Amino acid sequence: MLKMRRILTLIMLLLGLGGLLLADVNIVQSLENDNDLSVGDRFYFHLRAEYPLNRVVVPDTLTNFKVIKVERITEAGLPAHFKLTIVPLLPGYHSFPSLQVQPVDSGNPIAYTDRFRLNIVPVRAESDTTLVDIKAPLKYPWQSPGWLYILAVGLLLVLVLLFFWLGRKKSVPEPIKPVEVPEPKLPNWKKSLQKLLDLQARDLLSKDMVIQHHYELSWILREFIMHEYRIAALEMTTFEIRVAINRVGILKSDEVIRFLAFCDMAKFAKHKPSLEETKAMEDWLKSYLLAFEVIEAQKLLNRPPGETDAANR
Repeated sequence: MLKMRRILTLIMLLLGLGGLLLADVNIVQSLENDNDLSVGDRFYFHLRAEYPLNRVVVPDTLTNFKVIKVERITEAGLPAHFKLTIVPLLPGYHSFPSLQVQPVDSGNPIAYTDRFRLNIVPVRAESDTTLVDIKAPLKYPWQSPGWLYILAVGLLLVLVLLFFWLGRKKSVPEPIKPVEVPEPKLPNWKKSLQKLLDLQARDLLSKDMVIQHHYELSWILREFIMHEYRIAALEMTTFEIRVAINRVGILKSDEVIRFLAFCDMAKFAKHKPSLEETKAMEDWLKSYLLAFEVIEAQKLLNRPPGETDAANR
């Protein structure tokens, strides 16, 4: 047991001597602002020698401290020396390792700094788990205050809501257009019959407008022939109409020509027919037009049931 104690004492002495041998007596080191340090506080490590220093080697294994700046200072009349800016990262007692210091002149030896130990005071209680920034956030140039961004977002939301509200208010539904129901197409005979009744209602004969009355009477029949048989009767003479209707073969062609000739005599030959004659011709025209109503009804009866329903629709 006594031998073991002697061996341990010898080992401790050897380690102490090794530390003294590693420390360079030419290096003068000093600390600045190293009292009551907390995590994030800065302190300074000064390194001087009797000869100019060229470089300080900071090990990559440094974990409890952060060397944020290494300054090589040259002053007139003094050899170049170093100033290291260091920040502790963790609370508690921590040792700062030895650093290698290289001289400018290779004739001077490479030296090593002494280790030193610092007590880093915690910035909060151990039970406090709230994260606290070590340092206030940096502001870049022309940075706007935070409230300005909140105001801009609020204005944007107001504009968007206003846009949708006004757009919905202005949108008026289009009025429903009434469906235009086409008027039923009247057959040609019914149109001509209505014109005949209108002419009789005007009573031109009582106003001594014989020529005008017979001119319009002839016009009604000519217009009917044009629409019913596709003959340009309005542009033809009575003789030309005779030729055309004989070729086509219309209903009661002889009586049609007789009617037109009667009207021509009243229009061009200065023949003034009696009221009874004119009345008889009007009755003939009316019966002639009504005959086509019978023909139309017979055509509907002769059609198949499907075609009849389609025609009625």
